[in-house]
Amino acid sequence: MNWLSFLTAFGMGSVVTALVQAWLAQRSQKDERSFREKQEAYIGLLVAYRRAAVVGTDEAAKVEATNEAAKNFAYWQFRCELVAPIAVRQAIIRIVETNDDQIARS
Repeated sequence: MNWLSFLTAFGMGSVVTALVQAWLAQRSQKDERSFREKQEAYIGLLVAYRRAAVVGTDEAAKVEATNEAAKNFAYWQFRCELVAPIAVRQAIIRIVETNDDQIARS
């Protein structure tokens, strides 16, 4: 069957419509996946930041918890590096750089 008879049998409009719908569906899935990846990375980073800020009082446990919280934060920071736009990445770097200087954050 040649292309001309195929297009005539199904109609040029329906073929174009099917192609456009397939393209739009694929684009929508890509946008949805991108949104979910960013959402997961941002929430993970915020949870890790909160855990790093709330560390135990026992000195030995505090050191271990601090190390674990730092590793967890670094993991989520890296995940954000993969999916976040440059403005968000710069904001995260600023948070890390001003960790001990609350005045510089404002």
